[in-house]
Amino acid sequence: MLRSNLLRGASVGALMALSLSSIHSALAQESLPAIDIGAAAGPVRPTAQSARAEAEKTSYHPKSAMTALKTNTSIMETPVSVQVVPQQVLLDQQATTLARAVDNVSGVRSFDSSYIGGNDQFQIRGFTTSYVYTDGLRLQSGLPGTSSLINVEKVEVLKGPASILYGRADPGGIVNVVTKQPEAIPHYVIQQQIGSYSSYRTTLDATGPLTKDDTLLYRLTAEADLEHSFHETNYSRNYFVSPVVRWNIDAATQITFNLQYGRQAIPFDVGTFGFTKYDPLSLVFGVGPAAFLPRERAFNDPNSSMNVETVKYGYNFSHKFSEDWTLTNRFEGIVYHSDNYLVVPVGFAANSPTQLSRVAIANSGVRDSVNLNLDLTGRFETYGVEHSVLVGGDYLSNRAFNPFFGASKIRQSNIDYLFPIHSVTPTTLSQYNSFLPGWTSINREDWYGFYVQDQLKLPYNLFVLAGARYDRAITHSNAYDGNGEQLGNNSQRVTPRFGLLWRPIEEVSLYGSYLENFGSAGGLSGPAGPTQQILPSETAQQWEVGVKTELFDKRLTATFAYYNLIKQHVGVSDPDPTRAALGYRVATGEIRNRGVELDVAGEILPGWKVIGGYSYIDSIVAKDEGVVSDPLGNTVSFKGFTGFTPADVSRHMGNLFTTYELQDGDWKGLKFGGGVNARSKSYGDSLNSYHVPGYAIFNLLASYSWDLYGTKLTAQLNVENLADTRYYPTGNRGQFQIGVGTPRTFKGSIRMEF
Repeated sequence: MLRSNLLRGASVGALMALSLSSIHSALAQESLPAIDIGAAAGPVRPTAQSARAEAEKTSYHPKSAMTALKTNTSIMETPVSVQVVPQQVLLDQQATTLARAVDNVSGVRSFDSSYIGGNDQFQIRGFTTSYVYTDGLRLQSGLPGTSSLINVEKVEVLKGPASILYGRADPGGIVNVVTKQPEAIPHYVIQQQIGSYSSYRTTLDATGPLTKDDTLLYRLTAEADLEHSFHETNYSRNYFVSPVVRWNIDAATQITFNLQYGRQAIPFDVGTFGFTKYDPLSLVFGVGPAAFLPRERAFNDPNSSMNVETVKYGYNFSHKFSEDWTLTNRFEGIVYHSDNYLVVPVGFAANSPTQLSRVAIANSGVRDSVNLNLDLTGRFETYGVEHSVLVGGDYLSNRAFNPFFGASKIRQSNIDYLFPIHSVTPTTLSQYNSFLPGWTSINREDWYGFYVQDQLKLPYNLFVLAGARYDRAITHSNAYDGNGEQLGNNSQRVTPRFGLLWRPIEEVSLYGSYLENFGSAGGLSGPAGPTQQILPSETAQQWEVGVKTELFDKRLTATFAYYNLIKQHVGVSDPDPTRAALGYRVATGEIRNRGVELDVAGEILPGWKVIGGYSYIDSIVAKDEGVVSDPLGNTVSFKGFTGFTPADVSRHMGNLFTTYELQDGDWKGLKFGGGVNARSKSYGDSLNSYHVPGYAIFNLLASYSWDLYGTKLTAQLNVENLADTRYYPTGNRGQFQIGVGTPRTFKGSIRMEF
């Protein structure tokens, strides 16, 4: 059951009910795009501007992005690298996960969410993040089952440190999901998808007015998804619904209420295991993943899954004081509950060369988060210099309660990886092991910040960006061993941001920027006990230079960037080998990532669209050292992982997806295309003792759209992993948690729009 604090969103839910009673009375007409934040509220009817926005819905080439500067600034005038995956790309690829969407952006690596309970995790510029932002607000990270693409308009990826506007974040960048908003013209979409492994997905998207004067608008999106995996034991269920109501109070003021409810059963599968050069068996099977096993092989049990229930609620308020000044206030909360039964391989079984040792853990958890944001944006001119000013503040509160081990049963069992027998319950029960005592984790994070930013437009097409932010973050955690001891981390920091952009001609922009980052706490210093502490917060700095250009009559944008990104206070093993063996960690590590990126998106010829990119990342542990004493008492230095490549970072990554649609003739509406996602090998651990091989995955698309009695019908077929390549999307979770990529799959759909 969800916690009682769900009542905080009860008033929102009452407004949502208005939409459900009005869908059937709406008239079927052409769709109209949502109102941009900061634009004038009130009735929305077709105009030349809205027609251009409607055309952009089918484009691969968005002109602007909100994520980089929190203002609707042209990408060509933004002195950082920001990429957009628009709605049409998601439709053409039949993307159903956020991981699939971000695979279209260079330097971004997604981790297959079918592993580790469906968490959305990404690697941007070589640094991993599990934070996902929704309309610019971040909630608790690492929550499986909280994302669906049915209510997503587009996905924006900001590369590089984002602390100046979004507070504590990982320095590689952020993934921001922009949701669909209510529209004044009724529009309905129903889609049925059927795919390999008995996959069925039904979706609904409806929008329109609730009142004749367009004072109240609604949007309702819903999804039912049932799927069996290629793995022996995995299945998933996903039910999602999201009503949204916008109230146009007057021509200058509007407020939008949103509610999301999701219920999922998510398989918990850690994938396969690997042999390293230190294992005798590697002489037979080679270094790396156990490639001799079938891809469908799983080492969990049929009921190893997470059952998740999620409620998100919030509002977005906007008021225009004048044509130049706008105040926006956003609020979002989440209540999250999960009941889990997790079966995890932890090593090779003793005295048995073909068996793995597993542990099974049953636990539950409750989390709730709230995020509040207030922004004031304005434009003015001084001495011929145009200013676009942003002043704002935000507050985030996370609470997590997780009874673990002590309130659960811990079971141990073995499974033969050559001839597995999947039992419902492991046979040997070992509850409250002496080395694994019961505990309850209670974690709390409170964080707030204030920021100011100015975009200056100077003569000769020069653009200057300057900003700063003050952050304070307070983290509390119990000591995990049930003794009631509290651990805390109280951090504060001021981070600057500078950027310069020159547009010598309309089609070319040259830019450079410097950014700093204030990240999360670096984890725990060691095992439970009186010396355990929360490590200091991570910090980072980045220099970036690049060029942006618009080609083919400004139908296609290309961005080339070079960056140097350094992250400090990375949690690493204690330099004293004895303490390291006991699990102690210190925050002295430093990782340096630098590289180049190329992104292209747009239309080459009428009907021929493309999105793609290439990235090169040179990643190295630049600092991981300390001073210890040898057995004779002499002081010696300890280099740790200095000079090693961090796990799961591929030096080369590339992606390309292109489509062509016939523009006239008898076969107008026929579309075909395809693409490739490729990456080079990466190391599977911090010692670089084994590697995960690189791969290239090819995909195909064919679709046909036609009108039938006022309804647009689209039949579509996608083939993913056309060559049936065996690949491993992730390997940095350890030797016994190497993900196995999905084999060749087919996905067909019928889509109705009216």
